[in-house]
Amino acid sequence: MLLHYGGETGLSRRQLGQYARHDAPQVTKAVQRLEAPDCRQIVQLSSGAFRLTDLGSKRVREQLADKLLLQ
Repeated sequence: MLLHYGGETGLSRRQLGQYARHDAPQVTKAVQRLEAPDCRQIVQLSSGAFRLTDLGSKRVREQLADKLLLQ
């Protein structure tokens, strides 16, 4: 969800940890899982930031859309 809001520029690993309020190992594990060859929902940019791939954006729209709505 955070990377959805990060847009084209994405978010750094440090920002992900700060915004998600999780410790470094948990963030690293999540990043590794999302960029694994069998998932490929995020990609690391040359700047070091992470952003969603088309597959990641599709997952947000189709499976997590209800969490995007402000209540």
